[in-house]
Amino acid sequence: MKKIFLTIVTSTVALIVSAQDFAVVNPNSRTAAMGDATVSATADAYSIYNNAAAPLFEYQSVQAAYTYTSLNSKKFDEGLMALAGYVKIGQRHSIAFGGRLFNEPMYATDGEYPFFPTDENGNIPSMFGPLSRPNSKSLEVAYGLKASDKVALALTARYLHYANGLGDKYSALNFDLALYSQLPMSYRAGAMLNIGAQISNAGFSLTNDGFTQPLTAKVGVSLYNPFGDAHSLLAAVDLGYRVAPAGMNGKNGIQANLGLEYSLMQLIKFRAGYAHNLHDYATLGLGLRFMHVQIDGSYWISAKNCPYNRVFRVGIGLEF
Repeated sequence: MKKIFLTIVTSTVALIVSAQDFAVVNPNSRTAAMGDATVSATADAYSIYNNAAAPLFEYQSVQAAYTYTSLNSKKFDEGLMALAGYVKIGQRHSIAFGGRLFNEPMYATDGEYPFFPTDENGNIPSMFGPLSRPNSKSLEVAYGLKASDKVALALTARYLHYANGLGDKYSALNFDLALYSQLPMSYRAGAMLNIGAQISNAGFSLTNDGFTQPLTAKVGVSLYNPFGDAHSLLAAVDLGYRVAPAGMNGKNGIQANLGLEYSLMQLIKFRAGYAHNLHDYATLGLGLRFMHVQIDGSYWISAKNCPYNRVFRVGIGLEF
């Protein structure tokens, strides 16, 4: 019985760690294909997860999108679903919003993750009652202000809730502060240098259990280069530092992201990137735009022991 109890405790701690990691998962299928280089990327519907100040430099006034991330190709209900968008109010203000639902794997009794041990009769210990699927949820809202023609600021508030499937629930409130600047480049008409900076997940637990998130500071630059009327290239680089709460998965350390996006007539977009975060992984992706509809897909390639290995993400959005 002692062995069973210790295994249960270990499994529960692992699930809480997984929930904490959820806070740093960016559901954007576009920038996921660009090595998760986000902080200086040009605006899209998921800018609340990239840089909530970026929409103030976007010519579209409204964007909204939905994405699905598969963690198990055989089980559709295990994965991350997200909805996000923004609305510009005049030329100086914006409101962005987002919401995520992360369904984790059900408890297993056959040694698979998340493993939940059984007693000598093959039953789950009755003291824990019926088990349910662990899941994480978040709701985000951001306000953006264009302080000048070249600089915008944004503040994001985020509520997180986690249920571990054992009857325990955790919640937290955190904030992001972002800066975004867009500078025209004189060497080519339409060329832009974008600069972004962001401090993410500064906040506190709303329950007495230390449910906190990793504090991350990032800076980045991206260069947008048009080549005639039909071709353009966006290159983005992020550099950041992550401070993980005690007991959380991963360690403090430097993060680096590199992404490329080639656009053909603004209709087809090819993307690739590389990330050095908790894990190292390469990314590929494709985007299709027709009228006001944007469809994006990404695929992650990494070492087999990385949870991002062979993960795909697909999204569909509208812009006006």
